[in-house]
Amino acid sequence: MTNQAWLSRNIRSTNLILPCLFLIVLISCEQESAPSPHDAAVIFAVTETEPVRSAGDAADDPAIWVNVQNPSDSRVIGTDKQSGIEVYDLNGGRVQFIPAGLTNNIDLRSFSEDGEWSALAAASNRTGNTISLFLIDRAGTLTWLQDSEIATGLAEVYGLCMFRNDQGMQVFVNDTDGRFQQWSLSLAADEKTTELLQFHAELLREFVVPSKPEGCVADDAEQRLFLGVEEMGIFVLSARHDAPADLQAVMEIEGTVLSADVEGMALYLSGNVGYLLVSSQGNNSYAIFDRLPPFSYRGSFEVADRQDGLIDGAEETDGVDVASVSLGPAFPEGIIVVQDGINQLPRESQDFKYLSWRDIAIALGLH
Repeated sequence: MTNQAWLSRNIRSTNLILPCLFLIVLISCEQESAPSPHDAAVIFAVTETEPVRSAGDAADDPAIWVNVQNPSDSRVIGTDKQSGIEVYDLNGGRVQFIPAGLTNNIDLRSFSEDGEWSALAAASNRTGNTISLFLIDRAGTLTWLQDSEIATGLAEVYGLCMFRNDQGMQVFVNDTDGRFQQWSLSLAADEKTTELLQFHAELLREFVVPSKPEGCVADDAEQRLFLGVEEMGIFVLSARHDAPADLQAVMEIEGTVLSADVEGMALYLSGNVGYLLVSSQGNNSYAIFDRLPPFSYRGSFEVADRQDGLIDGAEETDGVDVASVSLGPAFPEGIIVVQDGINQLPRESQDFKYLSWRDIAIALGLH
């Protein structure tokens, strides 16, 4: 069966099985979720961030910046899709806010270990349907490169992830109508300069998925792009711009392991192996798959209210990110950050929860 025929069959099937997913789910109208997988591990948050500044459906996607000199002083960068970029420390305290507009998804890639700037972050920005770029210095402070804004020409930018290979840094961005773009980023100046850098962007590739996408994550070493089609499932294809955009299914939505919508995606990297983490928004759970083919399913977990009553669980999660290095005693084998769509204790604006990878690895036997 051709990819086109396979995708068409799944679209028809999904439309028959999941018609209710075309309804808009509002934070003020909490609908009953589908049940989590029966053997899902129960995980508790180590801490949580201060709520984002905007009320309602605002927090969306995190990215983790690792301070290689002092890992315990790393940062979590989160989007407030109504007003800009939030930056938090590992205790969840706000350390910076950038009023960059309607930022939705964010990702980053590091530079070399010398020079003033440590990394570059990119965010999809619905204010002007652009890609916004942010330099990150050695202390984890962001600078918005407003002169390097990338006009995509898309109608509604949505999901975004970064990629790097022998061709340099690149950005994938998608539209709610299913279109994907792949952009290359090149420096207009030497990255070691002390002056503010500027970037040139070139459109490398465009392709289309069958229906609304959002979450994606690129595996730089394996040159693969994992992407979610919200009401269909998880797919993978080559991340190289000169390769065919042939979608291969990792897992279809079947209502238990994956319940629509498929949302955030992240990779936990451990030597030559590792894991793909996916937010299953419809049943408030998170599925883990092997990073390498055949992408076997390894288990699911959910984030529950802590027994001390201090931190609630996480529901209706949009974005997730993972760092696979030790970030201090609280996160000895890495950290997972998840967006919480319903912040209940007390009921406030949305925020982000921090989880210890060790807790998840032990619970699911991933060691």
